[in-house]
Amino acid sequence: MAGNQGKTTMNYASIAIAAVEALVENGPVIVEDISALLKPLKEGRAPTADEWDFAEKQLDAANAAVQAG
Repeated sequence: MAGNQGKTTMNYASIAIAAVEALVENGPVIVEDISALLKPLKEGRAPTADEWDFAEKQLDAANAAVQAG
């Protein structure tokens, strides 16, 4: 299980980083959203289901904004 948790955290880190980069590059910087995305990483723990959902929604929104131009 420990190996899976490391993989899960790394995948979440990739999503969170991409979402933060997209927020910074393509829209207003919303400090609360960035803090929420980085919280599990800062705390050194796996994200909760709600945190995963939030990160994926942020990434989807950022990707949609990029696609829209």
